[in-house]
Amino acid sequence: MSIPKLSVSNPVLSNLLMVVITALGVYAWVTLPRDLIPEIVTYTARISTFYPGASAETVEKLVTARIEDAIEKVDQIDLITSKSSEGRSDISVQFEEISDRDFDKRIQDLRNAVDRIKDLPSELLDQPEVVAVDISNGVPMVTVAVSGDLDESQMKLAAEALEKQIIKIDGVSNIQVAGVRDREIWVEVDPDRLKSYNLVAEQVSLALSQRNLNLPAGVLEVGQSEFLVRTMGEFRSVAEIAETIIKVTTYGTPVRVKDIATVRDTYQEARTLSRINGQPSISLTIQKKNDGNAIRIIDQIRKIVTPYTEGQTNPVNQMIQKTSSKLTPIELPPETKISLVNDSSVLLRERLGILQNNALLGLVLVVVFLWLFMGSRNAFFAALGIPTAILGALWILKLMGSSINASTLFGLILVIGIVVDDAIVVIENVFRRMEEGLSPAKAAIVGAQEVAWPVLSASLTTMAAFLPLILMSGIPGQFMRVVPITGVVVILASLVEVFAILPAHIAEWSKPTTANSEESHSNWFVNIQDRYVELLNRILDWRYVIVFGTVLGTFVFSILAFISLPKELFPGEDFPQFYIKVDMPTDYGIEETTQFMEKLERVVKSLPKEEYVALVTNIGLQTPTNGLEGTSISSNVAEVLVELVPKDERNRSRDEIIEFLRLQMTEITGAEKIYFDKQEGGPPRGRDVEVKVKGDRIPQLVAIANQLKRKLSSIDGVFDVKDDFKSGKPEIRLRTKGEKLRQFGLTIFQVANNVRHAIEGNTCTVYRDADEAIDVVVKYTKNSMNTIDALSQMMIATPSGISVPLKDIAQISRENSLVDIKRFDVERAITVSASVDREVTSPAIATQVLQATFEDIGFRYPGYSLDFRGEFDQILESFKELGLKLLPMGVMLMYFILGAQFKSFLQPFIILFAIPFGVIGAMVGLLITQSTLSLIALFGVVALAGIVVNDSIVLIDFINQRRNQNQKSKTYDDQEKANDPVVDELRDAVLKGSRLRLRPIVLTSITTIAGLIPMFLGLGGKSPVWQPLASTIIFGLLFSTLLTLFVMPALYYIIEGIRSKNQPHYTD
Repeated sequence: MSIPKLSVSNPVLSNLLMVVITALGVYAWVTLPRDLIPEIVTYTARISTFYPGASAETVEKLVTARIEDAIEKVDQIDLITSKSSEGRSDISVQFEEISDRDFDKRIQDLRNAVDRIKDLPSELLDQPEVVAVDISNGVPMVTVAVSGDLDESQMKLAAEALEKQIIKIDGVSNIQVAGVRDREIWVEVDPDRLKSYNLVAEQVSLALSQRNLNLPAGVLEVGQSEFLVRTMGEFRSVAEIAETIIKVTTYGTPVRVKDIATVRDTYQEARTLSRINGQPSISLTIQKKNDGNAIRIIDQIRKIVTPYTEGQTNPVNQMIQKTSSKLTPIELPPETKISLVNDSSVLLRERLGILQNNALLGLVLVVVFLWLFMGSRNAFFAALGIPTAILGALWILKLMGSSINASTLFGLILVIGIVVDDAIVVIENVFRRMEEGLSPAKAAIVGAQEVAWPVLSASLTTMAAFLPLILMSGIPGQFMRVVPITGVVVILASLVEVFAILPAHIAEWSKPTTANSEESHSNWFVNIQDRYVELLNRILDWRYVIVFGTVLGTFVFSILAFISLPKELFPGEDFPQFYIKVDMPTDYGIEETTQFMEKLERVVKSLPKEEYVALVTNIGLQTPTNGLEGTSISSNVAEVLVELVPKDERNRSRDEIIEFLRLQMTEITGAEKIYFDKQEGGPPRGRDVEVKVKGDRIPQLVAIANQLKRKLSSIDGVFDVKDDFKSGKPEIRLRTKGEKLRQFGLTIFQVANNVRHAIEGNTCTVYRDADEAIDVVVKYTKNSMNTIDALSQMMIATPSGISVPLKDIAQISRENSLVDIKRFDVERAITVSASVDREVTSPAIATQVLQATFEDIGFRYPGYSLDFRGEFDQILESFKELGLKLLPMGVMLMYFILGAQFKSFLQPFIILFAIPFGVIGAMVGLLITQSTLSLIALFGVVALAGIVVNDSIVLIDFINQRRNQNQKSKTYDDQEKANDPVVDELRDAVLKGSRLRLRPIVLTSITTIAGLIPMFLGLGGKSPVWQPLASTIIFGLLFSTLLTLFVMPALYYIIEGIRSKNQPHYTD
């Protein structure tokens, strides 16, 4: 028993199946997590090594290079990058796209390779540590900034209270806190007093650590009782620390800590500072788990902080207060102000709202066109399959662990029109059978079975075009592959609905009809069919001219359009935020950088109040914006995050605001670099222009990098030109005297450790104040160690108990040094990058200019090379993969499916001829809309290949059926034509088959186009990222449909006429 027959014979089963699919789909829609983009996973490992006291050059030579040599042969490594800085080596190993199991194996391979290295320096603190970089539970959602008229301790307590409450929210994985300084007890020793008592700082640390003890001594039995014995020596107050005895003089006088040091209860030195709107703040950046719903989590956070937010009348806050009664607002000091910045839920709601609105509008348009062409009853049957297929697909996506994101929603929009194509073909054929006199039940079975193979074949060819796209590699592939996955899943669900549910509905709810009934075809379309056949008959007379002219024109136009269209990876979007990043001179400390940022904040505040929401300043660090870089931490760097109001609430675009501020920044002096960084739509990507200068020697690398920067600066539309080379702060270098060290029994590590403890401090013990553990840090007073002479007089304790001044065992000099040395693909490298104004030029053009200018770099600088990366490299890789690998793979799969269905080697070529027709339409669409040829658009061209052949499949199948009928009966419906020897069987089959399939071909194309029209026109809101894909498919399908209706029959007529060697017997 066939599936349609089972459906008609058991309608209860069919309806129960629809109810179950609907219920599961609704549950999936409610529970699926919401994200802006799909999860992007990079398989990366990090190897960290600590080498105290070693310069960047030494670390590179003795640690980094040796580890790179050892791990280079590990399988499936895609890229190795490293940074060698003073006392530390960090190596990042990026693997190809592999399974989690293979990744675990490669991590172990890395550890084994590192363990086999025998010639690493013995002074390393520990063996190199190999760890997998886990980003699965680290997706930032929102930053909560705590400020107000509070002192540092109050602000810290408020932040801690918030952190404890927020971490309880289901779906929150981690909270990163910035701007908090931990409490510390500083024991600041005076070097002169130390010397007078013949002491060194290390002895002070030892005395404090040995005094602050709480040790159990076992159990003491006294009579019949047992007592636990414990020695209590813990500090009970800060005053006790000052009273600690370090030693007793020969005269019996105790030397206490207070005699040689000042004890202060304070906070650790600031490494980074956080400010909001120019005021000190503490920021909590909340990260969610992969399966967490960002919108729901942020709604709960808003409920917690609502009483303290500056916008208490915000309608979102009011909504949360009404709907989230389970959460209780936290009690904080009334002076506390809390601001939510970098709130991803705002953008998430906006972007997903745009896609949802366009999806609903597309659905409405599809139903309207179905009603116009097929009548209300048939339109209802076809439209009923759309939610059934989509809800079924949502359930499958939930089982796959997916989320509702921009890519998922666009995949649904893409197939809204496609999903009714199968239903249209089945319904149209069923009602044709009913017009011939069959009962609804019989017509539903016969009609569905009759088109089963063409419908299945059309669906399989669409999936065949989608499936290779799932294999696209890299970050762009991870971002885009959700679209074809969604498409394939919806098409599979649609096939279930068409053959297992639709026949039962038609049989149960249809009325018997005839060719003259109201449900029959409209007369207006019959007239269109007549005109179409007349025109097609003339085209068949000129078939050779029309076919070869179309082929030539398609080929030439496509090549010219591809060459002339500007290219980019992903279209940009107006995200309502941007960063202003600042690099100060290398000798600037945190205080000097803060003073400069206060001036910069005043400039940014000159923006109209209605254009921005908040300014978040980070001093001492710069955060990555593209997801491919690491956080930069240094006292001479800073950034300001400018959060704008939504774009429809301001008069200027983000880029116009940036340009205004760029001009204002010229009035501020003192910074080495000020540049703007903005987040674009789509997945993480490289810089617009990015070049790696690779070679051995730093001076030559710097010279080449400067030439590249000058050239980039001369190109119109290129700005924010910079490199990542940092000359470093001036260094005071200590070179130990080997003989002296051996004489006093010292090692380089001991000397370096003593010096570090004197300057940075030595955490010798922990003081407990209630539940708080506070580090006790012994260090020299700040003013006592501010000259080279003071450093040289520092006393170093030897194993024999005597102390020697540092100058006796080390040579001290002042030199310039490198902050770090970066390596790329196991070579030293400096990265030159720039941003591009896309209204003036493109990243591809700017990069090509550089390539042409520096193509002879190997001759000018032997041993040095340029490695072009960034967006240009991603464009080349992605376009090559799509055009040369995935598209041919999809076409081959389609040919295999079509060959199996039509049992012919030639007819699949006829059908696949629709693909170049679609390509020319896609190019025309991009030219008309003045869009770029982006990866999104090219993705649409590949997906289009599977869509455009569907009409051709149905057309060729019915022409074949007509020919078979003619050969069996040798009679024609029109008796007059049957007796006319001028008319041949092949032409008759082409004309009648084309006439018969005109309605479903036109309707399936119109419904697919109608589903994408709202996205193309932005009726439900504009999406610059997805609009080019919609225009590509709309124009491609429009052109391919016209050419399918008129050129495809002519091509069939030519090939089948030659193959059968049966030339037409008619006269022109």
